[in-house]
Amino acid sequence: MISDDYYPAITKPNVEVVTDGIAEVTPTGIVTEDGVKHEVDTIIYGTGFRVTDLPVMDMVHGRDGVSLREAWSDGMEAHLGTAIAGFPNFFMLIGPNTGLGHSSMVFMIESQIAYILDALKTMDAVGLRQVEVRPEVQRAFVDGVRSSMRNTIWTRGGCTSWYLDAQGRNTTLWPSFTFRFRRLTRRFNRTEYQTLAM
Repeated sequence: MISDDYYPAITKPNVEVVTDGIAEVTPTGIVTEDGVKHEVDTIIYGTGFRVTDLPVMDMVHGRDGVSLREAWSDGMEAHLGTAIAGFPNFFMLIGPNTGLGHSSMVFMIESQIAYILDALKTMDAVGLRQVEVRPEVQRAFVDGVRSSMRNTIWTRGGCTSWYLDAQGRNTTLWPSFTFRFRRLTRRFNRTEYQTLAM
């Protein structure tokens, strides 16, 4: 953590770091799994690193009511980590394979925002009511990412981490330089999308 006051803050006499699991939340605090009651004014609930099992997967539905959880039953996939086949007019930030272990997520988010804005401008200029990434385009992108990921520290040498899904695939991190992602998201290419005019 880039901070010079974080560690001194958690060593203050009025601070207690509790790492036991939470068994119950009460009106005045929490009860941990060891049965200890902790009275608190504020609870900061850090959910940990559930990056391959996102809660939003049950809340977003695409064509024919298919949820993201159903669409991603074999692992998270998206074209440029932003658009998902079967989910027309749906764009997401910090989607599959956009996480970083080596640079700033702000750069990735800015790249995605520019891409989405270009998609919306294109839709407006051309008169499109709907865009949906073609499944074969998404597949080619995902296959390319997996190929690039194959020889990285994130997937070789027995490295196990929360970046890996249940099948042992890294569906969370971007395996290359951020400038390559910026280049890929510089312009919205409508030929990669199925479109529906107004």
